[in-house]
Amino acid sequence: MISILIPTYNAVCLPLIEKVHSQAVALQIPFEILLADDASCEDIRQQNRKIAEWQGCRYLQKEENQGPARIRNYLASEAQYPYLLFLDSDVMPVSDFFIAEYLKVARPGLVVCGGFVYPRKNIPANAILRYKYGMAVEEQSAEQRNREPYNRFISMNFMICRDAFLKVCFDESFHLGYEDTLFGMQLEQAGVEILHIDNAVYHLVEENSEQFLMKIRRAVRNLDGHIDQMHSHVKLLRWYTIVKRLQMVPVVVFLFKHNEKRLVSNLTSQHPSLNLFAFYKLGYLCTFLSEKKSGQ
Repeated sequence: MISILIPTYNAVCLPLIEKVHSQAVALQIPFEILLADDASCEDIRQQNRKIAEWQGCRYLQKEENQGPARIRNYLASEAQYPYLLFLDSDVMPVSDFFIAEYLKVARPGLVVCGGFVYPRKNIPANAILRYKYGMAVEEQSAEQRNREPYNRFISMNFMICRDAFLKVCFDESFHLGYEDTLFGMQLEQAGVEILHIDNAVYHLVEENSEQFLMKIRRAVRNLDGHIDQMHSHVKLLRWYTIVKRLQMVPVVVFLFKHNEKRLVSNLTSQHPSLNLFAFYKLGYLCTFLSEKKSGQ
């Protein structure tokens, strides 16, 4: 009935798999859990290989890093059941009836997104930015997400029927960043319905603020070549278009370059400003595209 698909890179997934495995076993349904390792270090691999001993679990290993889009497509190609439940490796279901809640609404041709929340306790001092941004921007109820179902698609926690997935698939030209935004756009273009429900996972952040900023820069670079295509679905690109139309890109680049250290200092502190974070992304995008255009 259901294939639970988990891509991972340098993350120990045993607690997550133990929780979803116990729920699937209790439901007495046909299921499988596939964990695809995207070229993690050997110590992590050794720990994750233990899942192969559990009923219905398979451990799949890649020798070269594929990136999240390609590894998800690979997992779908290996799955045998009609419903695919994708979970990121740094999550944990909130509910003890997590699998059952998905199966209640499963039907052919439907994508179901459960959403996610951030723990409120024991937030690491060096990861405040990630939690603050996540709680203020990403964490939304099903009611909020259903107002813009395709724009609010995030691949961290969703179920899709296998036939619908194979119609679309993730764009493998995206290595890391905005690949789920593009997937949501492709679902809309293909006429695949998305339903958002309140069936959350905890997002267990494993990166500090500096690592988060590095990931953001990489994601922003991913937008190069897709500005016109993704303009309507990415707020950052809409801001960039306005700045470009007003011929203010050189001003933004100047301000960003002369204040980058101050911006990073604030964003990696215990009191990061989300307004400064928004400017950091815009400034980095303007700088990256300007330097690329000038051949720097």
